[in-house]
Amino acid sequence: MSALKWLGAIPAACTLMAAQAAAAPPALEKARGTFEDSVRRAATDLTIPGIAYAVVYDGRVIQSGEIKTGDGPALTVTTPLRFASVTKAFTAVLLMRAIEAKKLALDDSVSKWLPEFRDRPGILVRHLAAHVSEGIPGTEFVYGTQRYAKLGEILRLAYGAESFETALRREVFEPAGLSWNDSPDLGAHAALVSTVSEVAKFAGALQSNRLIAKRSFDVMTTPFKSAAGNTLPAGVGFFSQQIGGERVVWSFGQDDPDYSSALLLSLPKRRLSLVMLANTDELSNPFRLLMGDVRTSPFATAFLDSYAAEIGAAVGKRERETSAMLAALASGRAPDAIRSFSALAERNEPVSGDDFALHFLAGALAAELPAAFCEKLDTAVMGAHPRNRWVLLMSGGINSALGKRELALSRYETLLALPNQEPDGLWKLFQAWSYTGSAVAVKDVDRARARQYVEKGLATGVTGGTRNDLLRLRESLE
Repeated sequence: MSALKWLGAIPAACTLMAAQAAAAPPALEKARGTFEDSVRRAATDLTIPGIAYAVVYDGRVIQSGEIKTGDGPALTVTTPLRFASVTKAFTAVLLMRAIEAKKLALDDSVSKWLPEFRDRPGILVRHLAAHVSEGIPGTEFVYGTQRYAKLGEILRLAYGAESFETALRREVFEPAGLSWNDSPDLGAHAALVSTVSEVAKFAGALQSNRLIAKRSFDVMTTPFKSAAGNTLPAGVGFFSQQIGGERVVWSFGQDDPDYSSALLLSLPKRRLSLVMLANTDELSNPFRLLMGDVRTSPFATAFLDSYAAEIGAAVGKRERETSAMLAALASGRAPDAIRSFSALAERNEPVSGDDFALHFLAGALAAELPAAFCEKLDTAVMGAHPRNRWVLLMSGGINSALGKRELALSRYETLLALPNQEPDGLWKLFQAWSYTGSAVAVKDVDRARARQYVEKGLATGVTGGTRNDLLRLRESLE
């Protein structure tokens, strides 16, 4: 949850980007009101002070707006903020341009470009781009932002550029006619500073095939298939999924809680895109978008419902209930999420191995949820993704809450022993979370062992809320 809490509801200040705006087809023009109403409700529920957006059709901005739900400065379509991981979409286009120019290939071994990967020649460039490079490469999707960041140095070398920024500006920003904002922490994975109006130009350039050929766009937005034939959530930098028989292509950004979050969503068949930016992280953070299903986002479904009703109709009751539960949990209304989850469990619906968001909810709330349904859900998701670190973490929490202490510990131990992990800050968090969960699992039966787990968690050097949780746990064990 963001620390910013704004009170009141102020009507949206809606403006068109006059320099870029073009007349919308009648059906799209009518969609605007219902879309903004839905966005305003979701933003108010999540206490997001400001959202700016643009709708791009056939290469042109047809609508844009600014929605304000609280006090403080307005967020406009020309306000520069970090687009966080939407940066990955720009990197993906830079990568596809390099492939078109035969500067590198998706099936190049990363070790060809980066000496640090010489001991892992089986990791390919496409594995980095599709978030399938960890564990056994090509087998499991695990969103790995620091692995994706490695593409920056590869592209710098491929283009013979002074820096990744130099290549990005020359090969993407200049051809698309985009203005540059200083981005001091820029990497291939995150920290691009831009505006809704500029990212809308980027979306329009993709629709018009002005940056990469249609064939390259199709390669970029075709989901990776594992060696076992499973369709995974991402292609090259972009998430891609079928909803209502159509391809939905998207990228999300999630920055510091009080800073920004973003969504770039495209319907290629309709030549229609949405660019959205918020001034907290709650456009993205509550909705587990890193697991690869945009249907959990109320902002994405608001766009689909309003601008592509046939696709919106394919987002079912189950997905919408899950989205509402995630929003309730993020907004401090856990009892509402528990009631909704329990009602879903009472219907005893079938569960899928890809019910990641429900599994996350179960991991967070298992002690208050129907045990039988949680067990069924955990069995399905763990069975399908036995080496996914998010799944293992949530499974540990579920089984600990259900009193299955040894099973919970085995989940955490498996997570800690996962091979081929990027030794970044997120991996440090996973280690600390695993030790925290292990301590919680055993604290009522073996306080000495619990203390050992706490000390191991603290030894990771983790900071912030996770460290504070460990310190509180240590105090309770003294």
